[in-house]
Amino acid sequence: MRTLRSLLAVVLLATTAASTPAWACGGCFVPPIDSAAPILQNAERILFVRDPATKKSTVWVEIRYSGPADGFGWVLPLPKVPKVGVGTSYLFDRLDLGTAPRFELDSLPSEGCNFGGGSVGCGSADSAGLSATAATEQGGGGGVTVLQHDQVGPYDYQVIQGKTADDVQNWLNTNGFDTPAKAKSVLADHVAKGDVFVAVKLATGKGVDQIKPISLEMDDAEPCVPLKLTSIAAESDTTIQVYVAGPGRAIPKNHLHVRINPVRLDVLHGAKNYEQVVAAAIDEAAGRAFITEFAGEIPTVVKVPAQFAFGNPTEEPLVDYTAIDTSGIAKTKTVCDALADMQIRKLPFTKETVSIIDPLFKFGASAGATDLVTYYKNLNSCPTNAQTLVDGAALAAALEKEFAGPLRDMTKALTTLGAGGGAKGRFTRMVMRISPDEMTRDPVFAFSGTLPNVSNVTKGGYGPVCLGDNQGQNGYRVTIAGLGSWLLANQQQSDGSNLPNLALDPRMTKAPAALTVELLDETGDPIAVDASQIALADQAIAGAKWGAPSLPQGTVLKAAAKRWTPPASDAVVTTPSSGCIGGTTRQQAPWALAALLGLTGLAVHLRRKSR
Repeated sequence: MRTLRSLLAVVLLATTAASTPAWACGGCFVPPIDSAAPILQNAERILFVRDPATKKSTVWVEIRYSGPADGFGWVLPLPKVPKVGVGTSYLFDRLDLGTAPRFELDSLPSEGCNFGGGSVGCGSADSAGLSATAATEQGGGGGVTVLQHDQVGPYDYQVIQGKTADDVQNWLNTNGFDTPAKAKSVLADHVAKGDVFVAVKLATGKGVDQIKPISLEMDDAEPCVPLKLTSIAAESDTTIQVYVAGPGRAIPKNHLHVRINPVRLDVLHGAKNYEQVVAAAIDEAAGRAFITEFAGEIPTVVKVPAQFAFGNPTEEPLVDYTAIDTSGIAKTKTVCDALADMQIRKLPFTKETVSIIDPLFKFGASAGATDLVTYYKNLNSCPTNAQTLVDGAALAAALEKEFAGPLRDMTKALTTLGAGGGAKGRFTRMVMRISPDEMTRDPVFAFSGTLPNVSNVTKGGYGPVCLGDNQGQNGYRVTIAGLGSWLLANQQQSDGSNLPNLALDPRMTKAPAALTVELLDETGDPIAVDASQIALADQAIAGAKWGAPSLPQGTVLKAAAKRWTPPASDAVVTTPSSGCIGGTTRQQAPWALAALLGLTGLAVHLRRKSR
């Protein structure tokens, strides 16, 4: 796999293992501006929740896209006609903060050094747009019926149904969705099932910066990761993040499961090679596998990174309902009063809320601000006439419809998951990196009530080491919990630091990226897969469905040999006879290494423990 160029994060939430209609899986079809450089789906996140009381299923789909507005297009097959609205990206970001993988390295006593004690629900759609009365499309693509055609948020969407794959493909091409020939077989599968297709484009006058999640509400449906259709316009390497909430720990049924080997990570430099190690680990499992990054109780609080390098992250509620209470805004009469109410309540200033606020306030526009989110976050006083009037009720209604309402409804549905059955649901975060040619099956997930939780925090330690007679600090000890503790020599890095890279230690360079390759099922322990049978296991589970064993009857795997044994831990460097007291000192890291990294949300924290 090549270096990551896109992120496809799929969030799936289900509340029951009962058999219900499956969500069809979607993909991005966009008209190529230049055939030599087609526009590709840049990123996607999906949030799915099923209300056990009403049996309503709601899915939020967020498209991240780079390209011109008239080049944006997205098609999602569904088993039933949905109610279409809009959601908010803010909830996606908060869920990521609550479950992203983190490394916490405690400082260790120095070894052999004489430091003398020093330190080194969703947006609504009008009922007119939800009419069950269908009209045959007259504008091209015979054999296609348009079931809905409306606008919501920044989108113009149509829900269509066709008699044949040719009918659907012709309609899509006629209406500005580029569907290559290889899409026909996938479309045919959905047409044969009687699926409908939601075709979405940006409405006239709407820009790429206004793209936000789409909300689709249906009766009684289950989630599906859209790999087959995603492959039509996916980039050469795609990261898929799957969040599943339900009655047990979520597991992949028709994909293998791997555990990443932490020694392959450059933990002292923010584990900045995490995505590459994930890709390598999955490649070792036939290219089709998931890694569980977190499994446990559904997060109600999240850790927000510190503003400065050495600060500790702060804990906040997943969503602060006080902050999204718009009742006070509705009573305001001037722009300054409205802004003051937002600041007092700590309303999140996001791309979505600012896009509603600034056209009315015109603060950022008048100040010439290019980054409106940062501008409003740092705004300390009202920069315009305090008597400038605003329709507070209309402003509150807009925030309620396109931000606060969907956020409140979906968060409550998520955090109360399982309450009706008397048991709290479990939340699972999984990651996969995959190339289009490997997207040959749509992942199927089930739940295990016996598999243990998985912490998103990996523990370890680090400390300075002085080797040789000069007693100069020339190395570090790096410890990874459960694996070992090793001495590493200093290495000059491109960022100017003098820290070793664990992944480049000669003892680690040949270590596999996958600590284990295994099969998971609803019942029983994980089944380790021998390296010689990975391809066999991958093909054997290709048709696995939940409720039945993943391995077909009669398929027997041999006992797996251990993939890798960690190198023996290095002995502690003794304190020299000259009276060095390094063995009792603790050293605070003088470099900025606490960081929340890009697409994966991976964080590494180095901290000094008090004696």
